[in-house]
Amino acid sequence: MKILLINAPVTVSNHHARLSPPLGLAYIASALMAAGHRVSALDLNVSGLNHSRIAGIIEREHHDIVGVSAMTETITNGLAVAQTIKSVAPETIIVMGGVHPTILPFEVLGEDAVDYIVVGDGERAMVELASALRGDGPELADIAGLGYTMPEAHVNERRPLLHPDDLLPPARGIFPIEFYEEPYNVLTATGSCPYRCPFCSASAVWEGRRNARSTRSVVEELQSLQRNDGVDYVFFSDDIFTLDKTWVYELLEEMKYLDFPMKWGCATRADLVDSNLLHAMAAGGCQGIQYGVESGSQQILDTVKHIKKERVLAAVDAAVAEGIEIACSFMAPFPDDTLETIAETGKFMRELADARANLILNYTCPFPGTFFWDHAEELGLTILPTTWAEYDAKHVVMETRNLSAAQIQSAVETIARDLGLRKTIE
Repeated sequence: MKILLINAPVTVSNHHARLSPPLGLAYIASALMAAGHRVSALDLNVSGLNHSRIAGIIEREHHDIVGVSAMTETITNGLAVAQTIKSVAPETIIVMGGVHPTILPFEVLGEDAVDYIVVGDGERAMVELASALRGDGPELADIAGLGYTMPEAHVNERRPLLHPDDLLPPARGIFPIEFYEEPYNVLTATGSCPYRCPFCSASAVWEGRRNARSTRSVVEELQSLQRNDGVDYVFFSDDIFTLDKTWVYELLEEMKYLDFPMKWGCATRADLVDSNLLHAMAAGGCQGIQYGVESGSQQILDTVKHIKKERVLAAVDAAVAEGIEIACSFMAPFPDDTLETIAETGKFMRELADARANLILNYTCPFPGTFFWDHAEELGLTILPTTWAEYDAKHVVMETRNLSAAQIQSAVETIARDLGLRKTIE
């Protein structure tokens, strides 16, 4: 079958949205290609959202299936793309997947332009669905993670988490690699973070599940990228790279056998590194780490992150001493924030800047599936957006029992101005 995979775009263009190719779609493409299907892709964060162009591609290419991946911020645009496709080729099958359909499956299934949804990882579900539609695959009811509306809306039971060693190498070549700043992002685990931070939807998407890839498999991919593409830098795209320190040490040992040293970056928690590990990571090519810090008020951290400020500062100092570039990310407000606690965040950010950390500051966004979303009323939160596209963490998205939108915006802008932070939206 002929299949087009589309990455739905954000409404307000920003640097992060087009930083790296959509690795999930690249893995799905590989699985479909191995099953004999012809697969192409569009990353609308790179090409831009042009409905006339999309309609022209559909009319010219005559795809059997179009798979659209969307998160909450992009679901509105994803559905608009689906409607455009149906308007020119109503027989084309539309499958929606990604974070938003996984968390709110029946809402997405209720859209007229959507034929199927996929909950969770989509490699096996898309291959089985394509076979079923071709007439030589399983019954729809037997495809785990599939949602459909015949005769009524139904979502099948989720399938066990795919082990990453069973994944085929991602088909990065279907995306315009030259247009990404970090084109070679590498997955080291399926699933996500086992922590259940109240502001994060990862636990709702993956239910706390995580399977680590073998270090040998990771290094084989790095070796292939070196030999076939001349790659000398990758970003490990997992939420918490150093969750298992033993695994990291094993990977560093394996990486010694690459053809030439590989430079790399990652993200993790500041309480999951120590000076010995950071020394080994730096020696093994690590150039940058992002720590999710979130708040500079210990009172707030004790409720949302369970990490000590002293531990964060020590992790920054230890990494900088090894020559690793550090970025620390923060957000505001939290439900119990006051003007005083947000001011504490600004003060701590200044302390980290003095320790030579780069800083990132976003507005807290109560995405569907987060504790903040599910318990907004009891937490005293007023969720402000009227459309999903506004869930972008770049604007004030919620008021709290203590702070109005104007107070939140003023407090955040004061921090940004004092620290010389620049906006990343266009």
